[in-house]
Amino acid sequence: MSFLSTRGCPGKCTFCNSALSKRTRYLSAQNVVREIVHLRNEYGIREIGFYDDTFMSDAARVREICGMIADERIDVTWSCMSRINFADAETLRMMGAAGCHMVCFGVESADRDILKSIRKGIRLEAVKGVLKDAHEAGIRTRISMMLGNPGETWDTMEKSLAFAIDVKPHLVQFNVTTPYPGTEMFDWADRQGYIVTKEWDKYDLYNVVMKLPTVTPEEITEFYHKAFRKFYLRPRYLLEQTRYLIRRPRMVAYHAASALGVMKDLVRAMLV
Repeated sequence: MSFLSTRGCPGKCTFCNSALSKRTRYLSAQNVVREIVHLRNEYGIREIGFYDDTFMSDAARVREICGMIADERIDVTWSCMSRINFADAETLRMMGAAGCHMVCFGVESADRDILKSIRKGIRLEAVKGVLKDAHEAGIRTRISMMLGNPGETWDTMEKSLAFAIDVKPHLVQFNVTTPYPGTEMFDWADRQGYIVTKEWDKYDLYNVVMKLPTVTPEEITEFYHKAFRKFYLRPRYLLEQTRYLIRRPRMVAYHAASALGVMKDLVRAMLV
């Protein structure tokens, strides 16, 4: 069951409409847990997917939620999304003890100039440590990487791919940078004449809708496929994921949807 416990995000990334929020609004920990109990008892829901832009932005609230889930022994597992700079080892430990099995962290690029231009506001040096803390808490990790940011080149995409492999997340979500209408990035690209189409059904994180002066749409598409092949078809990686699913059969159904999405991208990558 999808669950939204906050509105807005403290981050100011140029590609996200939440950057326009003047403040972040939160459901109280008590309301969050009350709704989880209702979903579990009335509908038999066993898995919650928190779709907050940054679930961990208020560490005290997250710890309170986790404490209540653990104290009341609520039989649910859950996942969420967060920024690297809001994660700490103690909160991650409590999340793991309360049933959290996956956190997706937005990284977007391993090039510092690009991170600055999109106002990501994270330190690359912190990424590996945060993922390690999550893994030690029993939480699997997914990171998101964007290909085709302003200032992107083939070399910066290579840097991002190498970084993704080096920090050892369990999953990587490679997306083609998509400047959605209403974001600062869209307004910038539109003024520069970089928008190649306003057919909104192509704004799907796969089709390239910006023609940048530093990298061609064809290069971005080519590298997108290369990134999926290089990350997901490593023999050691495939063996580790197989072992994980054998040991945790309950998670097979949850990961099936993610696996189908990855398989679709892998098939695309192998056909080009």
